[in-house]
Amino acid sequence: DLAYDQKDASTKAGSVTIDFDNRQATSHDVKIEDSSGQEIGGTDLVSSGTANATVDLQAGSYTFFCSVPGHREAGMEGTLTAN
Repeated sequence: DLAYDQKDASTKAGSVTIDFDNRQATSHDVKIEDSSGQEIGGTDLVSSGTANATVDLQAGSYTFFCSVPGHREAGMEGTLTAN
């Protein structure tokens, strides 16, 4: 329950829409941070539903994660590569 279906994702650089479908009753979100650890955007918290957000990405590597305390540490994070 504390895991994303995907641990790695890739996209084209530019305006990117994150579509998040949380089928769990536990609230989760998807936040994106750059290589310096600065959060640059993400979805709202959602339980048993969907959320989306749009972020502008330069080419490079980003980390996506759940911002609920303890969830990232339990493994809810992955890598997003923008080309």
